[in-house]
Formats: sequence, C-alpha cells, structure tokens
Amino acid sequence: MFATKGLQGVLRATISPTGAALMLLSGAAQATDSLADLPAKLAAGKTNLDVRLRYEALNLSDPLAAPITENTAQATTIRVRLGYTTAAWNELDGQLEYEDVDTLGDDRYNSLRNGRSTYPVIADAQVHEVNQAWLRYAGLPKTQIKYGRQRINFDNQRFVGGVAWRQDEQTFDAALLTTTLIPKTTVTYAHLDRVNSFRNFAIEGRNVDRLDIDGHLINVSTQVIDKTLKLTGYGYFLDFGTVPGGAVGRLLNNNQTYGLRATGTVPVQAFTLGYSLEYAIQQGWRGSPDHDMRYGLAEAAVGWKMLKATAGYEALGGNGISSFQTPLATTHAFDGWADQFLITPVGGLHRLYASACVTVAKTSLTAVYHDFSADAGGAHYGNEVDLLASYPVLANLTVFAKFAAYFADEFPVVAGQASNVKRGWLYAEYKF
Repeated sequence: MFATKGLQGVLRATISPTGAALMLLSGAAQATDSLADLPAKLAAGKTNLDVRLRYEALNLSDPLAAPITENTAQATTIRVRLGYTTAAWNELDGQLEYEDVDTLGDDRYNSLRNGRSTYPVIADAQVHEVNQAWLRYAGLPKTQIKYGRQRINFDNQRFVGGVAWRQDEQTFDAALLTTTLIPKTTVTYAHLDRVNSFRNFAIEGRNVDRLDIDGHLINVSTQVIDKTLKLTGYGYFLDFGTVPGGAVGRLLNNNQTYGLRATGTVPVQAFTLGYSLEYAIQQGWRGSPDHDMRYGLAEAAVGWKMLKATAGYEALGGNGISSFQTPLATTHAFDGWADQFLITPVGGLHRLYASACVTVAKTSLTAVYHDFSADAGGAHYGNEVDLLASYPVLANLTVFAKFAAYFADEFPVVAGQASNVKRGWLYAEYKF
C-alpha cells in the first residue's frame, strides 16, 4: 500500500514558506530554457535501479527477555528501488524514486511492523512507498536548494545519515540549502519536517515509523590545509514534540548538539596517515529535561597499498538517567553490526575499536573489533567481532558475506537483547 501519510508530508512541505521561497527563486531567475523545452528536459533524464536480495540469520543466547520466546530469527528480503531524475530545466531538476521491500518465504522474525514480537528483531519490514520525491534549484551562484523527500548524509553519518544498510533506508522530508560561496568552505542548512525511519516506535498507543519533527541542522566545513586539515563545525536542533518514556523517550528527547570535527590525511613515504578528532556537547531543548552530555572521538588510520588499518576511541556520555543520543545517525556503522547499541544506554557508551581492510584479487576483506564499556559506573558491557567479505561479480553486481558476534559482560538484559548475539548475512546487490 502506498505510504499516504508520508506523501502528505511531502506535499505539505512544498507549500511551506521555504517551499514557496524556492518557487519564487525559480520564477525570478532569468530563463534560458523556454517552456517548449520542458518536455525534452523531462525525457532526457536518468533512470536509477537498485536491487538487493538479502538473507539474515540471528541467534540470541539465554536468558531471553519478554516478550521474546524464540532464540533465532531468519529473514529473506528483497528490496527494489527504481527512480528517475530529470534533466535540468532553467536550473531546476527533480527526482521521483519508488521503493518496494518484500519478504520471501515465512517471516520468522520481528520486523517491528509485522506483529511477530516473540521473535528477535530484524528491522527489515515490508514497505511500498515513495522513497524520494524532490525538486532542486541551482540557479543561484554556487548554491543549491533542494526540497522534498530526500537523503541527507552529513560527514561520516555519526549524527545525520540515511542508514543505507537497512532495506528501507531513512529519508527526510526537508529543505536543504548548500552553498560554496566562501572559498574552500561548504555551508549546509537543513530544515526537517519529517523523519521517514526504518524503525517503528510505539508513541501514544500507535506504532509510528514516520516521525514529525521540527529540526534545524547547520553544518559548516572548511578545508584549512589541502587534504591535511579539514574543520567542520555543526549545530543540530531536534524537536520531536512529546515522546514516551523509557529507551525510546531517551532517543527522541528534544536536544541541541554543538560540535567540532577535524579530519585529514598526511602522506609519509609509501604510507598514508589519517586522523579524525571530534568533540560535541548535547543539551536539552524546547522543554525537554535538562542534561549536559559530552561526545568525544579520537581515531587514527594508516594506509599502505591495498591495506588500511584503523584504531580509535569514542565516548558518548551518560549519568545513569540520561545519555548522549544520536537519533538521526547511521548507528549500525559505528556501534557494532550486531545492533545492540542503537540507543545509547543510560550509563553512556565508551567504545575502543580497531579494524583492518585489505583487497586481494578484487575481494575486499574487513575485520573490526569493539570493546564496549559504560561512561558512568565503569561497567564493562562486552566485546564484538565484525567480519565482511565482498566481491564484484560484474561491474554493477556485488556479492557480500557479513557476520557479527557480540559477547556481553555486564550489559543488562532487556527486551530485545540477550547476553550473546550472533548475526549473519548473505546478500547481493545490483545497481545502475
């Protein structure tokens, strides 16, 4: 069924003040293409297709927490994403992209939308929806304005990302302005009207996967020294309105986050050395409970030919009541592929990690090790090992094998979690 409510969000966005401003800017620009050129521009666009077939298996060890009674879950899903982007007409273009996610065979898993709550969660629900629907105007000097349902990825996606790993990715109904008027600097501002999440949240007695939000995202990056030092400052202001208590309430607590990120690479003879340093402060906003949480990251990487090794330390603060949250992030890419820390525990989360990636005869091999502990109280949450292999069968077709094993220590068992978790995936993806 078509996601009617989500489409209403897109339509509502197009008649908002920002959407009206976009239309005015388009009309005010000096036309270079006539109205008669419009059909040709619409027909001269580009089609995109993305098909991903995936099998996922999940195993939880005892003890299990209610309502889960099954130790294992299996999901075979296929995702087909088909879109069309027009050619530009008077610096205005647009995209319409449809997404279909279906389950193949018996859905012996909890997708968070299929009602099978006795199974562990594999968050790949059946979805039939408009994934993207946007207009973009590029008629201003070194500036673009994009409006509608779209992907938004900032920096490494630690705070804002599309969660492309899930079959149903996360998109935003938003206005996005990007300008490079300042030399070597990119300024981005986004106003979010809705989050089209891959998850389902129980809010006010309803299961919700589309979250209304009044969000303001500001991200400014400047290349201080070519490739050696890039500085990014950001401020993210998120208002989800009234949300429930518990873990979901912590995740969707209204907050404001300010941060500074420094990244760069330095060639040293045959090697390339890279680094990332980041610090952020998160506080309550618009009536949410007062809290003052800190985030820190220090990461170093070394590359040599087809080998890259990385080590780092990341800290998300917590005080036993509240904790630093990243509700719009691609969390899967950071806090372990077993997905045990999609919501930061009340005690916070410290992560010590190391990874290695090598390419041999077109086969890419990656191994990651994580050590998790609390920010408050000193508890050792556990360890995780992640493994990934990928091989390009054809220019547009790649096959993957992926595995994650989380071994808990002092992390409390709650609904949806167990002391040890193993996840495995086999999948293939075709793109053009």
